[in-house]
This record gives sequence, structure tokens and C-alpha cells, in this order.
Amino acid sequence: MSTMKNLTYCLTFFMTYVVIAQTQVGDVRFNDVDTFGELELILNGAGEDEDSYALASYFGLDFDVEDLENGNKVAEKDDHMALTMKMTSSMSQEKFTQMMRNGFERATDGNSFMYEDKIRQFLGFFPNKINKYDIYKMLYEKGGKISVYKNKEILGTLNDIEFKKALFKIWLGSNPLHQGLKEDLLASVDTNLVLGKWKTYDKETGVAINIIQMYMLKDKVFGSIVEMLRISEKDDVCFQCQGKDKNQKVEGLVILKNLKPKGEHEFGDGKFTNIRDGQVSDCQIWIDEDNRDILNVKYKGGGTHQWKRVKE
Repeated sequence: MSTMKNLTYCLTFFMTYVVIAQTQVGDVRFNDVDTFGELELILNGAGEDEDSYALASYFGLDFDVEDLENGNKVAEKDDHMALTMKMTSSMSQEKFTQMMRNGFERATDGNSFMYEDKIRQFLGFFPNKINKYDIYKMLYEKGGKISVYKNKEILGTLNDIEFKKALFKIWLGSNPLHQGLKEDLLASVDTNLVLGKWKTYDKETGVAINIIQMYMLKDKVFGSIVEMLRISEKDDVCFQCQGKDKNQKVEGLVILKNLKPKGEHEFGDGKFTNIRDGQVSDCQIWIDEDNRDILNVKYKGGGTHQWKRVKE
């Protein structure tokens, strides 16, 4: 039986200095928030098949965690969800096909013949050899669309919600390929809800200002401007900023720094940089349980602002 490994945070730097928190399973890491096509989904759980691969489940922010008590119910939901498979060893096409066909037989109680055309189409998306370190993403979009990616390249799509149910039941159903892996995928990692992208607004006019990417560095939260929304401000420089931030381009600037955990979905004792005047103030942020799409940001001299989650 596979077991969920300790949650750790790994750093991946982009050009704008954005860092993405990750969860580690054995030697493999999965992004806590990941992008699938045009969707941004949240890591729920991850585990490993000791022989060949590690697997992670991703759901939308509004996914009902109570459903996780029943893997069949999860697999049958018409809701955004995905599985990310990271290969830990190479596998021949024959072995991969045999594994998947066995999974479909188990998932359908011996009735996989009903989906034979779709199974052949699905298996045809995969290359002749599955190499170590390959990453495959299987995305289901509400309404019936299934997409398969290798790394960032789309391999193919098909539309069939019944086939989707069978596919996800390979790992989440009542007769999965690996019971321990199923438990890991349904384990519901306690993902930090403040992570992800947030749109900020002018408190007086209500006009949107920019988009902030929230990320973690070890156990502290940071926020970086990834986009100024007014075209005229995209090349702005923070002439009034202090220290290393002075004369830096606003897009890419880290304006929330060193926020420490203070409670469930609450961080404080950090600093906020106002790009309008360069002032640095004490800051705290939090998310209320009854509205997980609003990030409350309070800093000295600015009161409390409400940022809205960007759902991609």
C-alpha cells in the first residue's frame, strides 16, 4: 500500500520570480496549484505505484470534499478534474496498454468491451514507449471533454462522459488497480487556499488594477504582480520603492513579503509595498470559510481590501 509522503515546498522560479508550492511523493513533486489547458486546478492527493509511476488528483476549488468518501462518486461527477501521472521508470507500450486495459476491465466489472472504440482511441494518444520522467496529464472538463497531455503538448481529445467515468475509476473506483494509491488520491491534502492568482481593485472606484500571484517560500507567503491590467501601466517602474525594489519594473515586483501562518487560511506579520507611493506597511491576509474566492488584505493606512480569485 502506498502512503502519502510529507508535504514539502519546492521552489520553481519563473521570469517574474513567481514560486509555486509543491507536494513531494517519494522522489516526485506535484504542483499544489497546476494548469491544465486553460483550467487551474488544486491538488487533492498524490501517491505512487512503486514500480512505474506517481499519480496525483486535481479538482476545482468548489469541489465538495465530502464526496471524497466515495471514489465512485468522484469518478462519476460531471465536474472539472484531472490526473497527473509522472513516470518513475520506463515502460513499453505493450506493458502500458496491458496495465490500462486491466484497469478498464476492473473499473467496468468486466464490461470494458462497451467502451472499446474509445479505449483504442485513448490508448492511441500515447507514444510507442513511455519513458522515465515523462509527465502525462488526463484532464476532464465539465460537459464531457477528455484531453491527454504529454508534458505541455496535447496528444488528443475525445468526448464521452461515460468513458471518463470508467477512466477515473481505474484509480478511484471500488476495484482500483491499487487500493493504497486510491486512498492517497482521495486523501485531500490541506492545500493553502491563499495560493493562486488574485485580481485587485481600487477601493474607491471598484476598477481592477492588477493580478497578483500568491506563492510560498518554505512556510511564508509572498505575492508578486504578474500583470498590470491598464495597458498604460504595463511598463511602469516603481521609482519611489525602497531598497532592492527601487527603480524596478512593477510587473514582476514582489509586493507581499514574509507573511507567516497565524491560523487556518490566515497569515500575518508580513509587509506590503504600495506601488503608488513606495510605502511599506505591516500586512495580514485571510480567507473566510464561507467565501473562499475572496482574499482579505489589510495593511496599515489602507484598511482592508478584498481581492477576487482568478479562475482560469
